[in-house]
Amino acid sequence: MTVKNMMIRLWEIGKRSFRGRAAAPLLIVAITAVILWRWQGDFGLTAYGAVGEEQSNENQEQRLFDEAGLIPEDEAESIKEGIGRVRTKTGMDVVVVTAYNDGVRTAEEYADDFYDQGGFGTGKNNSGVLYLLYMDAPGQRGGECWISTTGKMIRILTDKRIDRMTDNAISPLRTQDYGKSVEIFLGDIEYYVNKGIQSGQYIYDRDTGELSYYKSIRWYEAAVAVLIPAFAAGSACLGVKNRYSMKVTERDVANGLLAYRAESNFRFDRREDSLINKYVTSAPIPRVSGSSSGGGSSRGGGSGRSTTHRSSSGRSHGGGGRRF
Repeated sequence: MTVKNMMIRLWEIGKRSFRGRAAAPLLIVAITAVILWRWQGDFGLTAYGAVGEEQSNENQEQRLFDEAGLIPEDEAESIKEGIGRVRTKTGMDVVVVTAYNDGVRTAEEYADDFYDQGGFGTGKNNSGVLYLLYMDAPGQRGGECWISTTGKMIRILTDKRIDRMTDNAISPLRTQDYGKSVEIFLGDIEYYVNKGIQSGQYIYDRDTGELSYYKSIRWYEAAVAVLIPAFAAGSACLGVKNRYSMKVTERDVANGLLAYRAESNFRFDRREDSLINKYVTSAPIPRVSGSSSGGGSSRGGGSGRSTTHRSSSGRSHGGGGRRF
């Protein structure tokens, strides 16, 4: 019996039982609501919505996307647990992706787009990091590993730290131990997040050339900033208090003891200084060559620099990587 037929049948029963009474429609509505609520899964009224919601929640929690099929199933479970552990400890989002080169996007573009379009990230700045293994083609061992950073992770993972991370993770890739490479990456993420943003960190936007320095106050800087003004203010207040207390100071006592010398006379003996000898020493000062230039590594800058760019969605990303 369909829902429509059941409602008609209940209406006829209600009319015969409560003919002429206004309560009949209300009774029918109440009975129908109870039946539909009890049998909603059988009629298919909300079953599809519940399944869709469960699938959506599952996709939101997925952080390992082995599209290239590089990681064995037993290692994949361990990696998923590791990703969850690092996300919990650091408060940052962590995503791992393997894929084949699509022939259109670079590793940088693919990683940035995957992160943005997947809706990953924590906080208002979508803070997080994505590790991409971008293989050249099926059956080939070569490829490129890339680390894409967003939000607060841009400041934590500077260019130099990313270089160190890729150095650590690239050795297992050459022996096709992709799971081990991901484990090393997760360990480095936890390590650097615990270390925090290093002193002197700044962001260089390679598209605009703008610089953004990280400003922070350490505990000893705050202590000095409080103690010095407090000491100066305390000294001034203490001086004013002593002055108005009319106490005799040691200086006043000394001046009083010397009062008897007020009429004393002083006599100066005449002395002359004679120049006996003179020595002059000279030394050449080397000039600084104008041909030298600063900069540091090819990524351009010191250890605290994080180079950023804009993805196709307009979001700011940092990152780096290399071939293996």
